[in-house]
Amino acid sequence: MSLLTKVESTIEKYKLINNGDRILIGVSGGPDSLALLHSLKRLKEEYNLYLHIAHLDHMIRGEASLEDAKFIENVARKWGIAITSKACDVKAYQEEKGLSLEDAARQIRYRFFFGLMEELDIDRIAVGHNANDQAETVLMKFLRGAGLKGLSGIYPKHGKIIRPLIEISREEIEAYCEEYNLNPRIDKSNLETIYLRNKLRLNLIPLLIEEYNNNLVSTLNKTADILREEENFLGQYTMEKLAELTINKSSGKLTLNCEKLLELNLAIQRRIIREGIKFLKGSYQDIYYEHIDLVLDLIKNSETGSRLDLPQGIIVRLNYHEIIFTTEAINSINYFKQRLLLGSKRIPQIDLEVKAEIVDKIFPWKKTLNNPNIACLDFSKIGEEFYLRQRKDGDRFYPLGMTGSKKVKDFLIDEKVPMNQRDKVPVFTTLDDEIFWVGGLRVDDRFKITDKTEKILIIEIIN
Repeated sequence: MSLLTKVESTIEKYKLINNGDRILIGVSGGPDSLALLHSLKRLKEEYNLYLHIAHLDHMIRGEASLEDAKFIENVARKWGIAITSKACDVKAYQEEKGLSLEDAARQIRYRFFFGLMEELDIDRIAVGHNANDQAETVLMKFLRGAGLKGLSGIYPKHGKIIRPLIEISREEIEAYCEEYNLNPRIDKSNLETIYLRNKLRLNLIPLLIEEYNNNLVSTLNKTADILREEENFLGQYTMEKLAELTINKSSGKLTLNCEKLLELNLAIQRRIIREGIKFLKGSYQDIYYEHIDLVLDLIKNSETGSRLDLPQGIIVRLNYHEIIFTTEAINSINYFKQRLLLGSKRIPQIDLEVKAEIVDKIFPWKKTLNNPNIACLDFSKIGEEFYLRQRKDGDRFYPLGMTGSKKVKDFLIDEKVPMNQRDKVPVFTTLDDEIFWVGGLRVDDRFKITDKTEKILIIEIIN
């Protein structure tokens, strides 16, 4: 089967191209990208394609990089294909961001591609990864201890990125270049064993082929295909379960039901946690097993209110039956204390309004007992002025219906008030700082209405 036939087969198998697509082709000048460009040029009329070359000079190889750019520009002119060429100092970017040279080059390259995609109204970005690249990736991921997703290797189609050569070996590509006298450029850095991928390519894989499996590249590609299908299935199942567990989802914050999470299989638990972290990060990059394990340990073995700080400003917090993933700082609100009179007053610190009035004892106050935001109290024990403030350490009161006093902190915990909401619970006190109402929850037994009460102070809080 010819290389062109294999390319067509891969395109159809993975639905890489639609008729009339505008395709940006990343071309370095090496065998892979040149064979990709040449084969898509031959298929241009069949698929009614618009082709545009994108070349990025990484400014790493000096004069050789300049020669690469000239070579590709000549090819573009000869074949009548539009080209956009750009130079970028990858080493400077690497030092600025603290990345490996490979990661820095990849980030800049794809930023360049996606920028052109928007500018030129491109439908697909074609890159030249081949079957050997796939085998190297799977083996590299295995050595690094990757899970199913990592061992799925390079996807033939990922978003707008397509890889028409992914099932074609390097040997076939080199033979194709020789057959059509393409004379590709050779990047000598690919022969240096300072990079892990090059070590695998030049040392380990040849040894494994010679000593253990002479079809290793094909075998690793089949493994990737099998695992990719299983990963796709489990990924879809995970997203369905994630939707069922989601209590709240907003920019920078995801809240899940951790009780229901623990009912699932451990493998799905890990995947859901991974998706929770990814929701905040925007990608799976640098999400490791130890991070997921730490989150699971937090859920299983920690008390409510406990938190875990992960890299890149990600905070995971346990709140009763909820696990919260967030990038928002978890701080108490600024302390406030407001002196109030009869009438209406807005309290911006906790975003509520307070209304207070005096009524006679004949007022049907018992009808308000089912409304937690209304308190009916003995006016003679409080007076026309009182304070509304935030809770503070050591606060105690005498909850109605209980024997003796209780710390406000413990009361809020017993009432299952979320930790990040406890400082917003309004605490009402007399001018002598005696608590008569923990707003919205319980009045103090000492200030309740009795047979001796003559006037009633009614306080209502409105969110």
